[in-house]
Amino acid sequence: MRTSRFWQALETLGGAAPQRDWVQVLGDDWAIAGALLHRTGDLAEDLVCPRSSENGCLRQLVRMPDGRYRAECGDVPRRCDTFRLEKDEVRILALHHGRLVAALIRAFDLQDTTPGSAPAFVQPLGRYDVRSGVGFALFLGLAERENPLRFVDLAPVFRTPGPKAVLIPHASAVDPDLASRLAEAEARVFLLDDVVVWDQRTTLTARFDPKVIFRDLIAKLPGSDDDETAPPAVALPSGTHWSSIQIAFENDELFNLSAPGVQRAVAPADIGMADKRTGKARLPWEWLRSFALHNGRMPVGKSSAQKHKQFVSERLSAFTGIAEDPIEDDSGHYLAKFRIDGGGLRQGVAGRSRRNFVDDN
Repeated sequence: MRTSRFWQALETLGGAAPQRDWVQVLGDDWAIAGALLHRTGDLAEDLVCPRSSENGCLRQLVRMPDGRYRAECGDVPRRCDTFRLEKDEVRILALHHGRLVAALIRAFDLQDTTPGSAPAFVQPLGRYDVRSGVGFALFLGLAERENPLRFVDLAPVFRTPGPKAVLIPHASAVDPDLASRLAEAEARVFLLDDVVVWDQRTTLTARFDPKVIFRDLIAKLPGSDDDETAPPAVALPSGTHWSSIQIAFENDELFNLSAPGVQRAVAPADIGMADKRTGKARLPWEWLRSFALHNGRMPVGKSSAQKHKQFVSERLSAFTGIAEDPIEDDSGHYLAKFRIDGGGLRQGVAGRSRRNFVDDN
């Protein structure tokens, strides 16, 4: 599940707001994202009114004898009905930096971590090791509301030699000039929503295999030409986007990949989706076939189907060298950024049933 709503909420709510506002803004994400927040000990005195006049108004909070609160419209004349809230709903919640740092450390299995350090605009997270003694540093950059990070904030990044990654919640946290200076210092900037997704057990987990996410940084490390960092299987022109890629299934065990200057027949083993012992296609390949039959748009489905999708995205990115996620989440449906054709599969579907991988448990 994508995390964009949470980072937008941090920006919109200024990092601290009544629990009721967090719940409304986060929606379904609240069940997991709430674990990254903590109570400040303060209680809200008012709530922003969603129907305020041009001059603005606030819902005044009045404590009642039973410990609950009453929210009254502050506009004149009153435009909104009075309603009641539980005490927990008016408690102020803010981002818990330590929990966010710990979740990112777990998500990327970082070494030499600093989870106990004090909150800062830019904070070192630890080191991602490609192999023993070879890796690069990761940093978390959290700017204040509507204020991008400054050069002085990023001093720990510039002081760190070699390749490194800076994770930020939204693009406006780093202006173009500072982004250029970071690139010159071998620092790659990543949006958090591009590299992590929600996980019920650990709060956050890597959106793709970190070797795919950090491919460009890994390539700069000593010994990066080994099997673990193999180049893409197809050589695409620089700047190729998924919109220029087409996948057309010929049958259950083969699809043709078309791209600028490339025509390639691909079997499950070619793209890491075959069992190494039996050679048979694994479940992610079957999920991709089902995706083709649905013309590249299909409900997100349950947790196992989501894992199949994530694996497919990782393998397609590794195969082509296009780091961008090839499959986006569009209002509860997976949507291909490339063209995908299941015509060859449909010819063999008649007369036999096919397992439904959208509702796979």
